[in-house]
Amino acid sequence: MKNSLQVALFVTVIATSFGLLASITLWRVNFWGRKLMQVLVLMPLISPPFVGTVAFIMLFGKRGLITHSLLGLEISPYGFHGIVTMQSIGLATLAYLLISSAIRKTDVSPEEAARNLGAPEKKVFLTITLPLMIPEITVAAMLVFLTSMADFATPIIIGGAYQTLASDLYIQITGLYNVQMASITGIFLFIPCFAAFFIQRHYSGKNLVYSQYVSPERIEYQQVKPVVKFMLIGLSSLFVIFVVFQYAFIVIGAFTEHWGYNYAFSLRHLENILSKNLASFVNSVKLAVTVGFISSLLGVLLAYIIKTKDYPLTRQLDLVVTLPAATPGILLGIGYLVTFRYPLLGIGKYVLPGFEPVILLGTGIIIYLICIYRYIYIGMKAGYALMEHVNPNLELAAINLGASERRVFFDIMFPLLKPAFNTAFLKNFTSTMTTLGAIVFLLLPKNKVAVQQIFQIMTSSEIGAAAMMALLLSLLSLVFLAAFQLLLNYEEIFKRLREGRQWVSSLRK
Repeated sequence: MKNSLQVALFVTVIATSFGLLASITLWRVNFWGRKLMQVLVLMPLISPPFVGTVAFIMLFGKRGLITHSLLGLEISPYGFHGIVTMQSIGLATLAYLLISSAIRKTDVSPEEAARNLGAPEKKVFLTITLPLMIPEITVAAMLVFLTSMADFATPIIIGGAYQTLASDLYIQITGLYNVQMASITGIFLFIPCFAAFFIQRHYSGKNLVYSQYVSPERIEYQQVKPVVKFMLIGLSSLFVIFVVFQYAFIVIGAFTEHWGYNYAFSLRHLENILSKNLASFVNSVKLAVTVGFISSLLGVLLAYIIKTKDYPLTRQLDLVVTLPAATPGILLGIGYLVTFRYPLLGIGKYVLPGFEPVILLGTGIIIYLICIYRYIYIGMKAGYALMEHVNPNLELAAINLGASERRVFFDIMFPLLKPAFNTAFLKNFTSTMTTLGAIVFLLLPKNKVAVQQIFQIMTSSEIGAAAMMALLLSLLSLVFLAAFQLLLNYEEIFKRLREGRQWVSSLRK
């Protein structure tokens, strides 16, 4: 518990600070290369959180390129500092994503009024800008804390003798096969996560901040001292450069014969994966697409029902759907492992008379069920946010004109909720492609996924093979996300193509 809290608190402070710093720099300070940095800073989202440890070991491990080959040092990257470093880099992107959304939606008129009254830029930031971002900053800190507490892969790979609750829980089940002890460890893991979640939820409910959307062109700081601007750009650039270096060396390691001993170019790792582990990538894509579609659709539908219908137990339903956000994935996996080892229609191991025993444990269905339940809340929260901007009089007007409830939903509300579904699908797809904690105890060889294979390869110190699998998984995620974006914007694309053809034909004439 002490180790877990120590790591999580350090990571929360560092990652949230870097996320805030990068958000302010990339959205409030104008400089050359800003658009490119806004894309590069999001790179960790398309790969599993522990993949960065591959590059970290390659560069700073006992046979690392920098520590051993260049400097001749015998420094160990394993332990508390390795866990904090890798989690902070990976989770700073999550904090940036959440905080930057607040910056882009902030109403700048109070800031402009303060400047007109003579307030310096520092005072404008501390008294107006920062308070408006507090809700997103607290949400980012809470999610970083929960993710750090639940991460078992990074401590196992790079923690050495430094164990956390999540890594100990994983060892209790996979190494010692002690489900009872793992469940007790899970309770201790659940307590701080549950407390952090509801403290933040209670705080945000009491401190509501309202602002209107503004275009990004109007939210830049116009009067920033050169020294401050240089420091902001410099620190943000260091963070982005480190992220780029991570992926650059993952690419290099993927095509290296044996890192640390033989740096010759090789396609051996790619050939091995294509011949042996291709099925895991197919399973990952099937799982991510299915879970992304179903969980996003269910979440948006629940948001519509809870917000617009006065059905009984809607508040309780909201709590049940939101609970996975407060529950570490590895703990949710233990819950499914313990519960669904028994027949569904029975009491314990005994089947009710007249029913056939249906046991989900050991089937592929349980993997889909746990992922769908785990990510429904994302679609629901996206739906809530969108419903705040939908005028309820639209429904009332349609009903007064004689439209049925089904037609009102499909003709009016569902098209309006489409952006929330799209946002939730993108998030749920990438999360499912890289998720491990919730499903690690439920996977069998027949339904193995790519992220599980990467974790197993990394624990056996096959750095090159792990780098190649991580590279392929990231590229696969990018391809499917790009395809989904094209599908969403096909009307705009066809419109641009038509305009291009008309322009070409006008030139010919």
